[in-house]
Amino acid sequence: MPHHSRGGSSSRSKSPPWDNDDSLAVKPSNSLLPLSTSNGSLGGSSSKRQSARAWQIWDTPWGTKLFVGLIIFFYMGTGGGMVSQEHILFWTGVYKFNYPMFTAAAQLICTQVLLIFFSYLTRLLAPVLNFLQFGFAIAPPDPPAYQKVQGWGWGSRGGVLEFEWKTGKKFIFVSAVFSLKVLISNFAFAYGQFPVYQMSRILTIPFALFFATYLQSQTLPTTILSSALSVAFGLFMTSLRHVRFAPEGLIAGIFSSFFTALYPFTLLQAYNIMVENLNTGPTSPGGSLTYEDHQRAFWRLLYYINTFSLMFIVPLSIITGAWHEVYRTCYFLDAGFFWFMLGLSGLIGTLCFVFMLGMVRLTSPLDAIVATGPRAASTTALLSYFRMQVYSWVGFIMTWVSAWWYFKGRREMLRWEKEDRSRDRTLYEMH
Repeated sequence: MPHHSRGGSSSRSKSPPWDNDDSLAVKPSNSLLPLSTSNGSLGGSSSKRQSARAWQIWDTPWGTKLFVGLIIFFYMGTGGGMVSQEHILFWTGVYKFNYPMFTAAAQLICTQVLLIFFSYLTRLLAPVLNFLQFGFAIAPPDPPAYQKVQGWGWGSRGGVLEFEWKTGKKFIFVSAVFSLKVLISNFAFAYGQFPVYQMSRILTIPFALFFATYLQSQTLPTTILSSALSVAFGLFMTSLRHVRFAPEGLIAGIFSSFFTALYPFTLLQAYNIMVENLNTGPTSPGGSLTYEDHQRAFWRLLYYINTFSLMFIVPLSIITGAWHEVYRTCYFLDAGFFWFMLGLSGLIGTLCFVFMLGMVRLTSPLDAIVATGPRAASTTALLSYFRMQVYSWVGFIMTWVSAWWYFKGRREMLRWEKEDRSRDRTLYEMH
């Protein structure tokens, strides 16, 4: 871990050359694991709160695997729930609310409100969450004086939800990618039937393999490439249906696949930039990053991305007349159930937003994209009420088997990299 000086420059102790990788695209991803620190304080809590409990869940290898497994489970579950909710909102029921731009703006507004609400709620319930071993969900307290900024915006006094233009401008690109991902995905879902939407999104996995190779400079083994492409082909077989073809929905789905695949890679880079920003600069005392720094970076990055996305989409939706069209043509705006469904869409979208960052940090952007394959296959079977053709069931099984093959290969790949690192470190120390 780098050690930064007060002047903002970085200096390292004697370390092997592989620790000098300054790439912001690939870094160790175990910084979010809720483990106890060496001084006895709980990960995610202040250094004043010492570990006084006799039992710890996450400090064991089994607990670490359980935590990562829970993140993957909720990431896939919330993603499937979001697709199902979009299907209900756009295509089923009495309302059939076919206004994707207004829906995207409403989802982002709901996310902004929920981020602020949960940041204060988790602090208020900190003793209970710490007792239940969920301290990692607590928004960190105010930063030290050297890290405070004169921000503006909601929650600027809370430390986590501050807004500073000098810092925020570094995240305009990832916010633009996220905005296009949300907006075009809504258009793809609204103007194309669900099977068309699923088939157009199959390109997400090939795009992700391309980005992993050329943006992260990874050399992917044959097992990873073959299994990932097999997931995509299995999902294609699962989604294949005879439905009315909508060119606009297919084109929107293809563009949505590109931005959906690009977003996790830009998100990981933005997270590492945020972490570096918290511990560098002329007013920073330097030192190694703490778990609390990673927690603060996690919350603050979500706030920055959603704030900029609101700046992009809300004015665009007003200029294009989406709000006026909804007000003029929708006769059910006084129905409480409609607003409940729209709010539920915003809540599930917020959970997807949060768990995407957790998934990317604990695994990798490519893993986050490949994991959408079995989730999409399960969602397809669910929304088809499990009445699918034989070839679709073959594709469903193929998708899950290929996903298992991928993650098994990924685990072997990480084990080999760890062994190579250990061997190279031993040779370096001997030298």
